[in-house]
Amino acid sequence: MRVVSGTFNGTGAAVYICIGFVPDWVRLVAVSDTECAHAWWSKHMRASNMVEGQMWHGTGQAPADYAAGEGISPYYGGDLLTSANQTSVTYGEGVYLGWDDFDYRKSQNAVINAGDAVSDDITTWTLDTSGNRTGHFNEDVVGTYIGAGSRIKIDGQWYVIESLTAGQGEAADEVTLNYAAASGTVECITGKYSMKPIAIGKTTPAGFKVSATADVNVNDEIQFFEAGTYDK
Repeated sequence: MRVVSGTFNGTGAAVYICIGFVPDWVRLVAVSDTECAHAWWSKHMRASNMVEGQMWHGTGQAPADYAAGEGISPYYGGDLLTSANQTSVTYGEGVYLGWDDFDYRKSQNAVINAGDAVSDDITTWTLDTSGNRTGHFNEDVVGTYIGAGSRIKIDGQWYVIESLTAGQGEAADEVTLNYAAASGTVECITGKYSMKPIAIGKTTPAGFKVSATADVNVNDEIQFFEAGTYDK
């Protein structure tokens, strides 16, 4: 059995989540949505009216079935990306998304592996107000990649950035984490999403397709997914 999880920015259009294998099941949750709507698909949902899964709401509404072309489906990869099929490579957009494992702590001006810090590399975290879980870095962020949703590693422990405005981060209390992390060394900061557009010229790995655009995969709303395989 294999299981992966991550996040992507909703596109409001069909999107391919290229996780590297074809899953047997997918759970998708619209974490930015007030209803926490979620979609669920399994390869064993074989009836024609729900062959691409079901939609569940948090307001007591009855589940809605996804017929072919409406929900979540396997994607076998192998597409060569061009400007015609990958219509945007802007972060937070795109049609075909792959894993983003980049560490964005470095300065945007770095010659090699430039990141999302304004001038200096982000190396330190200072806790300012424990009760609010707020603090600051030694440098501001540009905000293209680092922001709410980014994971941050401080002295070996992982946290999530809950709030950080583009162009800020260096002044007291400008960064809110999910927990009050003690002051320490910043070892990694991920992008706001786990997935980013795959570059034009690349061939896509396998994964799953999300055709749904209402309730889940709404444009500019963070989506959480889990996907995996069964033992049999």
